[in-house]
Amino acid sequence: MVIPVYNGVSVLRRTLQTVRGQKDHDVEIVVVDDGSTEDIGTLAREMGVVYRRLPTNSGPATARTEGAKAATGEVILFTDSDVWLPENLLAKVRTVFAERECECVQGTFSARCPFSNFFSQYKNLYNRYVLSLLGPWVNTTYTSITAVRKDFFLGCGGFDLNIRTASVEDRTLGESIVRGGGRIYLDHSLEVIHNKKLTAAAFYRSQFRRSRDLAKLLMRQRESEFLQKEESFGTTSKQAMLRLPLAVLSLLCAIASIGTLWLLIPTVLAILAHALMYRGWISYLLRTKGLWFAVRGQVVDFTDALVSAAGVAVGFFEYRFRKKRY
Repeated sequence: MVIPVYNGVSVLRRTLQTVRGQKDHDVEIVVVDDGSTEDIGTLAREMGVVYRRLPTNSGPATARTEGAKAATGEVILFTDSDVWLPENLLAKVRTVFAERECECVQGTFSARCPFSNFFSQYKNLYNRYVLSLLGPWVNTTYTSITAVRKDFFLGCGGFDLNIRTASVEDRTLGESIVRGGGRIYLDHSLEVIHNKKLTAAAFYRSQFRRSRDLAKLLMRQRESEFLQKEESFGTTSKQAMLRLPLAVLSLLCAIASIGTLWLLIPTVLAILAHALMYRGWISYLLRTKGLWFAVRGQVVDFTDALVSAAGVAVGFFEYRFRKKRY
């Protein structure tokens, strides 16, 4: 098991406790300290794990790769320093590998979130929802819980080390696996708890950065012909992308309608189209969290679409005109 970490000793401690609490004890734990300013080494020694420290902060892609090289097992399970593992997870991962012909096993997120504030709950549910829409065979990875055969990982190229931030680097592993002829099996019963608290500012900041970096990733994949024009990658569906211009259009019409009232009509139509497109997500929130949460969720989803559209625009501009591929 490989766990990259940058600071967050207290969060990492709880994660390691859940790993130590596994019913299947046959696990090697490699913690890779990505140039933290906090003392990670003392906790690592206390918990009896393999400890590697990078001299400078290099990003999770590099940290995970260094951890994989240090690991001695046949299968590497990647997780994050803020993830809790249920006690039977390792045993279930072994079973999936035994029963499926695949090089990689992907898990998903539990509905449980340790934090009660709205944005933490909303983001956790959204991550779980979008993965629930995928079938058993996927073309991407989300390294909160991803297990891959070590030899195949080292042979296929693994993560794109050019990505030096926590953003879309986990998806590049999925691309490498598929390019290498491997298969990724998504098992929805492999659920982990994401111990991550999000404020409103942190949520929107993360969405902007991820959208910017995702736009660049998709353009790189188009150029390399990994993806054809009609294909989607992971949870980045046409529906998810189409909501962005709809949100921008409705905002522009709303602003213009201040002087021209008839423009309220396309504003309302665009908002309704956005809601219709995401009716499955609205229904999911109604079932799981109730009406008030669902209403707030749609407001956040709409504003998130605006922020994400800005991120995509910046990513496109940087890629096409400033030649910044990452």
